[in-house]
Amino acid sequence: MKIAMLVILAMGCGGRASSPAPPPSGAAGFPAARWVPATPTYVFSSQTLGDAQHSLRDAIDVLGTVAGYDLGDAAHGVEDLLGIDALDADPLAAIGVDLHASWAMFSDALNPTLVVRLAAPDHMRAFLDRQRARGLVTRSVIDNTEVSSATLAGGVRISWAIDGDWMWVHFALPFAPEDDTRWFTASHGPHEDAWSSNWAWAQHAAGAAAGLVGVLDLHGTIARAVARIPDAVACAKLVEPVGRVAMAVEGDDHHVVTRIAIDVGSTAGIRSMFLPAPAGWDAVAAHAAIAAQWNLDITALRSWLAPCLATAGSRLTLFDETSVRAARGMVLDFDPGSMSGSGAVALDLTNAAYIEHQLDQIPLRRTLSRARTFGAYHGVSISIPFSVTIEYVLDPRWVIAALGEGLLTKLVTSGAPGGAGAPPLIALDVVPPAMSAEAWGVALHVLAEQSFSGSPGPATRRWVERLMRWRDVHLAVTAVSTALVVTASANRR
Repeated sequence: MKIAMLVILAMGCGGRASSPAPPPSGAAGFPAARWVPATPTYVFSSQTLGDAQHSLRDAIDVLGTVAGYDLGDAAHGVEDLLGIDALDADPLAAIGVDLHASWAMFSDALNPTLVVRLAAPDHMRAFLDRQRARGLVTRSVIDNTEVSSATLAGGVRISWAIDGDWMWVHFALPFAPEDDTRWFTASHGPHEDAWSSNWAWAQHAAGAAAGLVGVLDLHGTIARAVARIPDAVACAKLVEPVGRVAMAVEGDDHHVVTRIAIDVGSTAGIRSMFLPAPAGWDAVAAHAAIAAQWNLDITALRSWLAPCLATAGSRLTLFDETSVRAARGMVLDFDPGSMSGSGAVALDLTNAAYIEHQLDQIPLRRTLSRARTFGAYHGVSISIPFSVTIEYVLDPRWVIAALGEGLLTKLVTSGAPGGAGAPPLIALDVVPPAMSAEAWGVALHVLAEQSFSGSPGPATRRWVERLMRWRDVHLAVTAVSTALVVTASANRR
Protein backbone atom coordinates (compact mmCIF):
# COMPACT_ATOMS: atom_id res chain seq x y z
CA MET A 1 0.00 0.00 0.00
CA LYS A 2 2.79 2.45 0.93
CA ILE A 3 4.61 1.74 -2.33
CA ALA A 4 1.44 2.21 -4.37
CA MET A 5 0.72 5.54 -2.75
CA LEU A 6 4.25 6.87 -3.41
CA VAL A 7 3.02 7.61 -6.93
CA ILE A 8 2.22 11.17 -5.89
CA LEU A 9 5.89 11.88 -5.24
CA ALA A 10 6.52 11.77 -8.98
CA MET A 11 4.15 14.59 -9.91
CA GLY A 12 6.89 17.01 -10.83
CA CYS A 13 7.12 18.77 -14.18
CA GLY A 14 5.31 18.68 -17.51
CA GLY A 15 6.72 17.06 -20.63
CA ARG A 16 6.33 16.99 -24.36
CA ALA A 17 3.06 15.99 -25.97
CA SER A 18 2.68 12.37 -27.03
CA SER A 19 0.45 10.39 -29.36
CA PRO A 20 0.49 6.90 -27.86
CA ALA A 21 -1.03 3.87 -29.52
CA PRO A 22 -4.50 2.92 -28.29
CA PRO A 23 -4.80 0.30 -25.54
CA PRO A 24 -5.17 -3.37 -26.56
CA SER A 25 -8.67 -4.33 -27.67
CA GLY A 26 -9.03 -6.56 -24.62
CA ALA A 27 -8.42 -3.54 -22.36
CA ALA A 28 -10.26 -0.87 -24.33
CA GLY A 29 -11.87 0.57 -21.20
CA PHE A 30 -8.48 1.06 -19.52
CA PRO A 31 -6.54 3.78 -21.47
CA ALA A 32 -3.47 3.49 -19.24
CA ALA A 33 -3.12 -0.14 -20.33
CA ARG A 34 -1.46 1.08 -23.56
CA TRP A 35 1.73 1.53 -21.54
CA VAL A 36 1.88 -2.04 -20.21
CA PRO A 37 4.98 -3.81 -21.62
CA ALA A 38 4.77 -6.88 -23.82
CA THR A 39 5.09 -9.62 -21.18
CA PRO A 40 4.36 -8.23 -17.72
CA THR A 41 4.61 -10.34 -14.60
CA TYR A 42 1.54 -8.57 -13.23
CA VAL A 43 -0.90 -5.82 -14.19
CA PHE A 44 -3.39 -3.89 -12.03
CA SER A 45 -5.72 -1.26 -13.41
CA SER A 46 -9.16 0.32 -13.25
CA GLN A 47 -11.16 2.66 -15.43
CA THR A 48 -10.57 5.50 -12.97
CA LEU A 49 -8.10 6.11 -10.18
CA GLY A 50 -11.05 7.06 -7.96
CA ASP A 51 -12.54 3.57 -8.47
CA ALA A 52 -9.30 1.98 -7.35
CA GLN A 53 -9.01 4.27 -4.33
CA HIS A 54 -12.54 3.47 -3.21
CA SER A 55 -11.98 -0.26 -3.72
CA LEU A 56 -8.73 -0.20 -1.73
CA ARG A 57 -10.39 1.65 1.14
CA ASP A 58 -13.16 -0.96 1.24
CA ALA A 59 -10.72 -3.85 1.11
CA ILE A 60 -8.57 -2.35 3.89
CA ASP A 61 -11.68 -1.79 5.99
CA VAL A 62 -12.75 -5.44 5.72
CA LEU A 63 -9.24 -6.81 6.22
CA GLY A 64 -8.77 -4.45 9.15
CA THR A 65 -11.84 -5.91 10.84
CA VAL A 66 -10.31 -9.38 10.57
CA ALA A 67 -6.76 -8.35 11.45
CA GLY A 68 -7.75 -5.96 14.23
CA TYR A 69 -6.69 -2.57 12.85
CA ASP A 70 -8.69 0.43 11.74
CA LEU A 71 -8.75 2.11 8.33
CA GLY A 72 -7.54 5.25 10.10
CA ASP A 73 -4.37 3.42 11.10
CA ALA A 74 -3.51 2.81 7.45
CA ALA A 75 -4.42 6.39 6.50
CA HIS A 76 -2.21 7.81 9.24
CA GLY A 77 0.67 5.60 8.16
CA VAL A 78 0.46 6.86 4.58
CA GLU A 79 0.07 10.46 5.78
CA ASP A 80 3.18 10.18 7.95
CA LEU A 81 5.12 8.97 4.92
CA LEU A 82 3.78 11.33 2.26
CA GLY A 83 2.43 14.33 4.10
CA ILE A 84 -1.16 13.78 2.89
CA ASP A 85 -3.89 11.18 3.34
CA ALA A 86 -3.54 9.43 -0.01
CA LEU A 87 -6.54 7.18 0.74
CA ASP A 88 -8.81 10.23 0.70
CA ALA A 89 -9.96 11.60 -2.67
CA ASP A 90 -9.86 15.29 -1.69
CA PRO A 91 -6.14 15.56 -0.83
CA LEU A 92 -5.19 13.74 -4.03
CA ALA A 93 -7.40 16.02 -6.12
CA ALA A 94 -5.91 19.07 -4.38
CA ILE A 95 -2.40 18.16 -5.52
CA GLY A 96 -3.57 17.61 -9.09
CA VAL A 97 -4.19 13.89 -9.45
CA ASP A 98 -6.80 13.12 -12.10
CA LEU A 99 -9.12 10.81 -10.17
CA HIS A 100 -11.38 10.40 -13.21
CA ALA A 101 -8.67 9.03 -15.50
CA SER A 102 -7.34 5.52 -15.96
CA TRP A 103 -4.17 4.27 -14.28
CA ALA A 104 -2.10 1.08 -14.31
CA MET A 105 0.52 -0.67 -12.19
CA PHE A 106 2.70 -3.37 -13.76
CA SER A 107 6.15 -4.96 -13.95
CA ASP A 108 8.02 -7.13 -16.41
CA ALA A 109 10.04 -8.47 -13.47
CA LEU A 110 9.29 -7.60 -9.84
CA ASN A 111 9.78 -3.86 -9.31
CA PRO A 112 6.50 -1.99 -9.91
CA THR A 113 5.81 0.80 -12.37
CA LEU A 114 2.76 3.07 -12.05
CA VAL A 115 1.31 5.14 -14.89
CA VAL A 116 -1.23 7.85 -14.08
CA ARG A 117 -2.72 10.83 -15.84
CA LEU A 118 -2.06 14.37 -14.64
CA ALA A 119 -4.82 16.94 -14.34
CA ALA A 120 -2.79 19.87 -12.90
CA PRO A 121 1.00 19.52 -13.28
CA ASP A 122 1.60 22.85 -11.55
CA HIS A 123 -0.02 21.52 -8.39
CA MET A 124 2.21 18.48 -8.61
CA ARG A 125 5.34 20.60 -8.98
CA ALA A 126 4.38 22.51 -5.85
CA PHE A 127 3.82 19.29 -3.94
CA LEU A 128 7.15 17.86 -5.07
CA ASP A 129 8.87 21.09 -4.02
CA ARG A 130 7.44 20.58 -0.55
CA GLN A 131 8.86 17.07 -0.50
CA ARG A 132 12.27 18.43 -1.49
CA ALA A 133 12.00 20.84 1.42
CA ARG A 134 11.58 17.80 3.69
CA GLY A 135 14.90 16.42 2.46
CA LEU A 136 14.12 14.67 -0.85
CA VAL A 137 17.21 14.83 -3.09
CA THR A 138 16.87 14.07 -6.80
CA ARG A 139 19.04 13.64 -9.87
CA SER A 140 18.08 13.45 -13.55
CA VAL A 141 19.03 11.13 -16.39
CA ILE A 142 18.18 11.92 -20.00
CA ASP A 143 16.93 8.98 -22.07
CA ASN A 144 14.75 10.49 -24.82
CA THR A 145 12.44 11.67 -22.06
CA GLU A 146 13.74 13.12 -18.82
CA VAL A 147 13.86 10.49 -16.08
CA SER A 148 14.43 11.65 -12.51
CA SER A 149 15.39 9.52 -9.54
CA ALA A 150 15.70 9.73 -5.78
CA THR A 151 16.46 7.39 -2.92
CA LEU A 152 13.83 7.18 -0.21
CA ALA A 153 13.90 5.84 3.32
CA GLY A 154 14.51 2.11 3.56
CA GLY A 155 16.64 1.99 0.43
CA VAL A 156 13.73 2.20 -2.03
CA ARG A 157 14.72 4.04 -5.20
CA ILE A 158 11.99 5.98 -7.00
CA SER A 159 12.22 7.11 -10.64
CA TRP A 160 9.73 9.09 -12.68
CA ALA A 161 9.17 10.56 -16.12
CA ILE A 162 6.56 12.82 -17.69
CA ASP A 163 5.39 12.69 -21.30
CA GLY A 164 2.49 15.00 -22.08
CA ASP A 165 -0.21 14.33 -19.51
CA TRP A 166 1.03 10.81 -18.70
CA MET A 167 3.40 10.19 -15.84
CA TRP A 168 5.48 7.08 -15.02
CA VAL A 169 6.66 6.20 -11.52
CA HIS A 170 8.99 3.26 -10.96
CA PHE A 171 10.21 1.73 -7.69
CA ALA A 172 13.43 -0.27 -7.36
CA LEU A 173 13.09 -2.28 -4.17
CA PRO A 174 16.14 -2.86 -1.95
CA PHE A 175 16.21 -6.59 -2.71
CA ALA A 176 15.78 -6.03 -6.50
CA PRO A 177 17.77 -2.85 -7.29
CA GLU A 178 18.07 -1.35 -10.79
CA ASP A 179 20.50 1.22 -12.20
CA ASP A 180 19.15 1.82 -15.69
CA THR A 181 16.01 3.07 -17.45
CA ARG A 182 15.11 -0.21 -19.15
CA TRP A 183 11.79 -0.22 -17.30
CA PHE A 184 10.82 3.05 -19.02
CA THR A 185 11.89 1.92 -22.47
CA ALA A 186 9.87 -1.30 -22.12
CA SER A 187 6.76 0.71 -21.33
CA HIS A 188 7.17 3.92 -23.34
CA GLY A 189 8.70 2.44 -26.50
CA PRO A 190 6.92 0.31 -29.12
CA HIS A 191 5.90 -3.09 -27.77
CA GLU A 192 3.49 -5.97 -28.34
CA ASP A 193 0.46 -6.73 -26.16
CA ALA A 194 0.97 -10.44 -25.57
CA TRP A 195 -0.50 -10.00 -22.09
CA SER A 196 -3.96 -8.96 -23.29
CA SER A 197 -5.38 -12.52 -23.36
CA ASN A 198 -4.50 -12.91 -19.68
CA TRP A 199 -6.16 -9.55 -19.00
CA ALA A 200 -9.34 -10.60 -20.81
CA TRP A 201 -9.45 -13.76 -18.67
CA ALA A 202 -8.95 -11.69 -15.51
CA GLN A 203 -11.76 -9.30 -16.44
CA HIS A 204 -14.12 -12.22 -17.00
CA ALA A 205 -13.14 -13.74 -13.64
CA ALA A 206 -13.52 -10.36 -11.91
CA GLY A 207 -17.06 -9.60 -13.06
CA ALA A 208 -18.50 -6.47 -14.60
CA ALA A 209 -18.82 -4.51 -11.34
CA ALA A 210 -15.15 -4.71 -10.34
CA GLY A 211 -13.60 -1.36 -9.47
CA LEU A 212 -10.05 -2.74 -9.48
CA VAL A 213 -8.77 -5.63 -11.63
CA GLY A 214 -5.39 -7.36 -11.61
CA VAL A 215 -3.72 -10.37 -13.19
CA LEU A 216 -0.48 -12.16 -12.29
CA ASP A 217 1.26 -14.40 -14.82
CA LEU A 218 2.74 -17.25 -12.80
CA HIS A 219 3.28 -19.82 -15.56
CA GLY A 220 6.13 -21.94 -14.25
CA THR A 221 7.21 -19.33 -11.67
CA ILE A 222 6.10 -21.24 -8.56
CA ALA A 223 7.34 -24.57 -9.92
CA ARG A 224 10.77 -23.07 -10.73
CA ALA A 225 11.00 -21.52 -7.27
CA VAL A 226 10.07 -24.79 -5.55
CA ALA A 227 12.44 -26.78 -7.76
CA ARG A 228 15.37 -24.85 -6.28
CA ILE A 229 14.68 -26.54 -2.94
CA PRO A 230 16.60 -29.80 -2.52
CA ASP A 231 14.43 -32.92 -2.88
CA ALA A 232 11.46 -30.84 -4.10
CA VAL A 233 11.19 -32.10 -7.68
CA ALA A 234 7.92 -33.98 -7.00
CA CYS A 235 6.42 -30.91 -5.31
CA ALA A 236 7.47 -28.72 -8.25
CA LYS A 237 5.60 -31.01 -10.65
CA LEU A 238 2.52 -30.79 -8.43
CA VAL A 239 2.37 -26.98 -8.51
CA GLU A 240 3.47 -26.67 -12.14
CA PRO A 241 -0.14 -26.32 -13.45
CA VAL A 242 -0.61 -23.06 -11.50
CA GLY A 243 -0.67 -20.48 -14.30
CA ARG A 244 -2.27 -17.09 -13.76
CA VAL A 245 -4.10 -15.35 -10.94
CA ALA A 246 -6.86 -12.78 -11.32
CA MET A 247 -7.73 -10.31 -8.56
CA ALA A 248 -10.66 -7.93 -8.33
CA VAL A 249 -12.31 -5.61 -5.82
CA GLU A 250 -15.74 -4.06 -6.16
CA GLY A 251 -17.88 -2.15 -3.71
CA ASP A 252 -19.77 0.93 -2.69
CA ASP A 253 -20.77 2.57 0.57
CA HIS A 254 -22.79 -0.50 1.55
CA HIS A 255 -20.84 -3.57 0.46
CA VAL A 256 -17.46 -4.82 -0.76
CA VAL A 257 -16.48 -7.97 -2.67
CA THR A 258 -12.95 -9.23 -3.32
CA ARG A 259 -12.28 -12.14 -5.68
CA ILE A 260 -9.11 -14.10 -6.42
CA ALA A 261 -9.20 -16.71 -9.20
CA ILE A 262 -6.24 -19.11 -9.50
CA ASP A 263 -5.91 -20.86 -12.85
CA VAL A 264 -4.82 -24.46 -12.15
CA GLY A 265 -5.64 -25.97 -15.53
CA SER A 266 -8.24 -28.38 -14.14
CA THR A 267 -9.95 -28.70 -10.76
CA ALA A 268 -11.26 -32.22 -11.40
CA GLY A 269 -8.86 -33.72 -8.85
CA ILE A 270 -9.76 -31.17 -6.20
CA ARG A 271 -13.50 -31.52 -6.82
CA SER A 272 -13.18 -35.30 -6.41
CA MET A 273 -12.17 -34.65 -2.78
CA PHE A 274 -15.39 -32.76 -2.00
CA LEU A 275 -17.51 -34.16 0.85
CA PRO A 276 -20.98 -32.56 1.08
CA ALA A 277 -22.36 -31.09 4.29
CA PRO A 278 -25.57 -32.56 5.79
CA ALA A 279 -28.73 -31.92 3.77
CA GLY A 280 -30.11 -29.17 5.99
CA TRP A 281 -26.82 -27.59 7.00
CA ASP A 282 -26.93 -24.54 4.72
CA ALA A 283 -30.54 -23.69 5.61
CA VAL A 284 -29.78 -23.73 9.35
CA ALA A 285 -26.39 -22.02 8.98
CA ALA A 286 -28.08 -19.09 7.22
CA HIS A 287 -29.40 -18.04 10.66
CA ALA A 288 -26.14 -18.65 12.57
CA ALA A 289 -23.97 -15.98 14.15
CA ILE A 290 -20.93 -17.82 12.80
CA ALA A 291 -20.66 -20.91 10.60
CA ALA A 292 -17.61 -22.60 9.11
CA GLN A 293 -17.17 -25.43 6.63
CA TRP A 294 -14.21 -27.52 5.50
CA ASN A 295 -15.62 -29.87 2.88
CA LEU A 296 -12.36 -31.19 1.43
CA ASP A 297 -11.39 -34.76 2.32
CA ILE A 298 -8.30 -34.14 4.46
CA THR A 299 -7.11 -37.73 4.01
CA ALA A 300 -7.20 -37.47 0.22
CA LEU A 301 -5.81 -33.93 0.28
CA ARG A 302 -2.88 -34.98 2.43
CA SER A 303 -2.08 -37.83 0.06
CA TRP A 304 -2.26 -35.48 -2.93
CA LEU A 305 -0.04 -32.86 -1.23
CA ALA A 306 2.38 -35.47 0.13
CA PRO A 307 5.40 -34.31 -1.96
CA CYS A 308 5.05 -30.70 -0.79
CA LEU A 309 4.24 -31.66 2.81
CA ALA A 310 7.38 -33.81 2.89
CA THR A 311 9.45 -30.90 1.60
CA ALA A 312 7.99 -28.64 4.31
CA GLY A 313 8.51 -31.29 6.99
CA SER A 314 4.80 -31.52 7.82
CA ARG A 315 2.59 -34.59 8.04
CA LEU A 316 -0.67 -33.20 9.50
CA THR A 317 -0.56 -35.90 12.17
CA LEU A 318 -3.32 -34.20 14.18
CA PHE A 319 -5.87 -35.73 11.82
CA ASP A 320 -4.47 -39.22 12.41
CA GLU A 321 -5.46 -38.88 16.07
CA THR A 322 -8.94 -37.48 15.49
CA SER A 323 -9.73 -39.47 12.30
CA VAL A 324 -11.50 -36.37 10.89
CA ARG A 325 -11.85 -36.15 7.08
CA ALA A 326 -14.03 -33.01 6.87
CA ALA A 327 -15.51 -30.66 9.47
CA ARG A 328 -18.27 -28.07 9.85
CA GLY A 329 -19.40 -26.06 12.83
CA MET A 330 -21.84 -23.30 13.69
CA VAL A 331 -22.96 -21.17 16.62
CA LEU A 332 -26.56 -19.99 16.36
CA ASP A 333 -26.69 -17.96 19.57
CA PHE A 334 -24.87 -17.49 22.86
CA ASP A 335 -25.97 -16.00 26.19
CA PRO A 336 -22.92 -14.87 28.18
CA GLY A 337 -24.97 -14.46 31.33
CA SER A 338 -25.95 -18.10 31.61
CA MET A 339 -23.07 -19.35 29.44
CA SER A 340 -25.59 -21.18 27.27
CA GLY A 341 -26.43 -21.25 23.60
CA SER A 342 -27.06 -23.47 20.59
CA GLY A 343 -24.88 -24.77 17.81
CA ALA A 344 -23.77 -27.84 15.92
CA VAL A 345 -20.85 -29.76 14.44
CA ALA A 346 -20.76 -32.26 11.58
CA LEU A 347 -17.68 -34.40 10.95
CA ASP A 348 -16.76 -36.94 8.29
CA LEU A 349 -14.57 -39.65 9.83
CA THR A 350 -12.26 -42.49 8.90
CA ASN A 351 -13.47 -44.23 12.07
CA ALA A 352 -15.53 -43.26 15.11
CA ALA A 353 -13.27 -44.46 17.96
CA TYR A 354 -11.96 -41.00 18.89
CA ILE A 355 -15.46 -39.48 18.92
CA GLU A 356 -16.79 -42.36 21.02
CA HIS A 357 -14.06 -41.68 23.56
CA GLN A 358 -14.98 -37.99 23.71
CA LEU A 359 -18.66 -38.81 24.23
CA ASP A 360 -17.71 -41.08 27.11
CA GLN A 361 -16.37 -37.99 28.92
CA ILE A 362 -19.95 -36.70 29.39
CA PRO A 363 -20.94 -37.45 33.02
CA LEU A 364 -23.68 -40.10 33.32
CA ARG A 365 -23.88 -40.27 29.54
CA ARG A 366 -25.38 -43.75 29.33
CA THR A 367 -27.76 -43.08 32.22
CA LEU A 368 -29.13 -39.88 30.71
CA SER A 369 -29.19 -41.07 27.09
CA ARG A 370 -32.39 -41.98 25.30
CA ALA A 371 -32.81 -43.23 21.76
CA ARG A 372 -34.28 -40.79 19.28
CA THR A 373 -35.02 -40.67 15.57
CA PHE A 374 -33.85 -37.63 13.64
CA GLY A 375 -35.34 -37.68 10.17
CA ALA A 376 -34.19 -40.96 8.64
CA TYR A 377 -31.43 -41.48 11.21
CA HIS A 378 -31.32 -43.19 14.59
CA GLY A 379 -29.47 -41.24 17.23
CA VAL A 380 -29.30 -40.27 20.88
CA SER A 381 -30.53 -37.36 23.00
CA ILE A 382 -28.85 -36.48 26.31
CA SER A 383 -30.74 -34.07 28.56
CA ILE A 384 -28.40 -32.90 31.31
CA PRO A 385 -30.50 -31.77 34.32
CA PHE A 386 -30.66 -27.98 34.75
CA SER A 387 -28.36 -27.62 31.74
CA VAL A 388 -28.37 -28.36 28.03
CA THR A 389 -29.71 -31.00 25.66
CA ILE A 390 -27.18 -32.71 23.41
CA GLU A 391 -28.40 -34.62 20.36
CA TYR A 392 -26.21 -36.66 18.05
CA VAL A 393 -26.17 -39.24 15.32
CA LEU A 394 -23.03 -41.37 15.19
CA ASP A 395 -22.02 -43.58 12.29
CA PRO A 396 -18.65 -45.29 11.71
CA ARG A 397 -17.99 -42.73 8.95
CA TRP A 398 -19.54 -39.54 10.31
CA VAL A 399 -21.08 -37.79 13.31
CA ILE A 400 -23.54 -34.90 13.59
CA ALA A 401 -24.10 -33.35 17.01
CA ALA A 402 -26.22 -30.40 18.07
CA LEU A 403 -26.63 -28.37 21.24
CA GLY A 404 -30.28 -27.44 21.56
CA GLU A 405 -33.35 -29.64 21.30
CA GLY A 406 -34.80 -30.03 17.81
CA LEU A 407 -31.78 -28.60 16.00
CA LEU A 408 -30.40 -31.93 14.82
CA THR A 409 -33.63 -32.82 13.01
CA LYS A 410 -33.32 -29.62 10.97
CA LEU A 411 -29.71 -30.44 10.07
CA VAL A 412 -30.38 -33.91 8.66
CA THR A 413 -33.54 -33.08 6.73
CA SER A 414 -33.51 -31.30 3.40
CA GLY A 415 -33.60 -27.55 3.75
CA ALA A 416 -33.95 -24.74 1.25
CA PRO A 417 -31.90 -25.11 -1.95
CA GLY A 418 -28.36 -23.82 -1.68
CA GLY A 419 -27.14 -20.65 -3.35
CA ALA A 420 -26.26 -20.44 -7.02
CA GLY A 421 -22.88 -21.69 -8.18
CA ALA A 422 -20.54 -24.37 -6.96
CA PRO A 423 -20.79 -25.45 -3.30
CA PRO A 424 -17.91 -24.21 -1.18
CA LEU A 425 -14.85 -26.31 -0.52
CA ILE A 426 -14.13 -24.00 2.42
CA ALA A 427 -16.43 -21.33 3.85
CA LEU A 428 -16.72 -18.93 6.78
CA ASP A 429 -19.87 -16.88 7.36
CA VAL A 430 -20.27 -14.34 10.16
CA VAL A 431 -23.44 -12.39 11.00
CA PRO A 432 -22.45 -9.98 13.82
CA PRO A 433 -26.02 -8.76 14.68
CA ALA A 434 -27.04 -12.36 15.45
CA MET A 435 -25.32 -12.00 18.84
CA SER A 436 -24.88 -9.06 21.18
CA ALA A 437 -21.59 -7.21 21.42
CA GLU A 438 -21.25 -8.61 24.95
CA ALA A 439 -21.64 -12.16 23.66
CA TRP A 440 -19.02 -11.62 20.96
CA GLY A 441 -16.68 -10.11 23.55
CA VAL A 442 -16.95 -13.11 25.86
CA ALA A 443 -16.64 -15.60 23.01
CA LEU A 444 -13.54 -13.92 21.59
CA HIS A 445 -12.10 -13.52 25.08
CA VAL A 446 -12.26 -17.30 25.43
CA LEU A 447 -10.95 -18.04 21.91
CA ALA A 448 -8.33 -15.33 21.41
CA GLU A 449 -7.22 -14.67 24.97
CA GLN A 450 -7.76 -18.30 26.05
CA SER A 451 -9.34 -17.38 29.33
CA PHE A 452 -12.67 -18.29 30.90
CA SER A 453 -12.32 -15.67 33.63
CA GLY A 454 -12.00 -11.91 33.70
CA SER A 455 -13.14 -9.40 31.09
CA PRO A 456 -12.14 -9.02 27.44
CA GLY A 457 -8.99 -6.97 26.94
CA PRO A 458 -8.75 -3.66 25.02
CA ALA A 459 -7.75 -5.39 21.76
CA THR A 460 -10.75 -7.72 21.92
CA ARG A 461 -13.12 -4.84 22.69
CA ARG A 462 -11.81 -2.87 19.71
CA TRP A 463 -12.19 -5.94 17.48
CA VAL A 464 -15.79 -6.39 18.60
CA GLU A 465 -16.54 -2.70 18.00
CA ARG A 466 -15.31 -2.97 14.40
CA LEU A 467 -17.09 -6.28 13.89
CA MET A 468 -20.44 -4.84 14.90
CA ARG A 469 -20.23 -2.28 12.08
CA TRP A 470 -20.97 -5.06 9.60
CA ARG A 471 -24.22 -6.83 8.82
CA ASP A 472 -22.49 -9.93 7.46
CA VAL A 473 -19.05 -11.12 6.36
CA HIS A 474 -18.42 -14.13 4.09
CA LEU A 475 -15.39 -16.04 2.85
CA ALA A 476 -15.61 -18.96 0.41
CA VAL A 477 -13.27 -21.10 -1.68
CA THR A 478 -14.95 -22.79 -4.64
CA ALA A 479 -13.74 -24.80 -7.64
CA VAL A 480 -14.90 -24.07 -11.17
CA SER A 481 -13.72 -26.02 -14.22
CA THR A 482 -10.19 -24.61 -14.44
CA ALA A 483 -9.74 -22.35 -11.41
CA LEU A 484 -9.94 -22.12 -7.66
CA VAL A 485 -11.91 -19.01 -6.69
CA VAL A 486 -11.56 -17.23 -3.34
CA THR A 487 -14.36 -14.77 -2.62
CA ALA A 488 -14.56 -12.45 0.38
CA SER A 489 -17.60 -10.21 0.76
CA ALA A 490 -19.16 -8.01 3.41
CA ASN A 491 -22.17 -5.74 3.87
CA ARG A 492 -22.20 -2.76 6.19
CA ARG A 493 -25.00 -2.16 8.68
